[in-house]
Amino acid sequence: MPQRPHPESPADPIDEVSRLLASAAEPMNSMILLDGPPLSGVSRAAYEGLQRALPQAKFAQFTALDLAQVAVQPDFTSRFSAGSRYVLWLDGLTPADLVLLGSGVLDKTLPHAVVLASVDTAWRDRLLADTSPATAPARTVLLEYAHRIQVPFTLTARERSYLRENGYPVSKGLAESLVGGENLVRHYHRAARSAPEGHLLVQAAIDVRRCGIHRPLGEDELYRLWCARGNHEDSRLLFERALDWAGAVPDGASTGLLCRAAGGASPDWRVLAYAAGADDGNHGHKPRPLGAREWNEVSQQLPEPGDQFNLGIAAHLHGRNDTATTALAQAARAAGSGHPAADAAATALHHLRAGTE
Repeated sequence: MPQRPHPESPADPIDEVSRLLASAAEPMNSMILLDGPPLSGVSRAAYEGLQRALPQAKFAQFTALDLAQVAVQPDFTSRFSAGSRYVLWLDGLTPADLVLLGSGVLDKTLPHAVVLASVDTAWRDRLLADTSPATAPARTVLLEYAHRIQVPFTLTARERSYLRENGYPVSKGLAESLVGGENLVRHYHRAARSAPEGHLLVQAAIDVRRCGIHRPLGEDELYRLWCARGNHEDSRLLFERALDWAGAVPDGASTGLLCRAAGGASPDWRVLAYAAGADDGNHGHKPRPLGAREWNEVSQQLPEPGDQFNLGIAAHLHGRNDTATTALAQAARAAGSGHPAADAAATALHHLRAGTE
């Protein structure tokens, strides 16, 4: 994909990432948090800022759960050799990820590495509006640890010219134009009539993300979610057709509504976050309700403790405390197995229960 046009002002997010990375130094490195809506260009700002400021740094991508698991290992500090700079990239943090990072993970990590991360603006706003002690560690991260860089969605005049010159559709944002986000959303909405089974599959995957679970989904997980959403009998062939439709690249786009994770190298599937944002009402789209049925389906079909932790924190932020306490209780039960989210889930659950007494 072509490089982004040169920045037009010192406030350009790539400049800000570069400046913060260049100035980061031990004994306590920075956490740099890029904040923007889906397809605002957050990931590109991170990677290009890193190439400008610290091209020789040792770079690794983590999930928050993976980092939490690694940080408690006895050999954690030995992973960072003296004289080298380390940057850890945590892309698309969930609200539960921020709770986990604020529950001791950053304290163990920042003496050894810069943490470069991104968060959807809508989740950030929900966390800052919340007043519960259950999510207090996340607010500590947002307000005390993180250097926030807001990535604007609106195109500059130079970016508009750049897109036209390179044959891309000019739409609402840079990354959104590069992948054809608005074309994909129209494709998704029209499929309610033209490809209802594919539409249902994408809708189910979107709702997993809206319920706070951002990880890629395996094909068997997608199948269970699709069956639950449509009350289908066992019809693997119909599901395969739905998945083929969801993964196909429509005219005017450069990706499908579902795409293989890890740049196509993974067998698991990611749903287009921009489509999830459209269902949330972003950019003038009509919001689609996220009701009890959807929360229950996700909870039942994705019982793994990490998923339950993510779902529990997100449900609380949506005012669904019955769902939140049930999910957090399930995540907390994994404490004996050493699951990295179990203790954080138990603490959040304690605060939620205390708040209802």
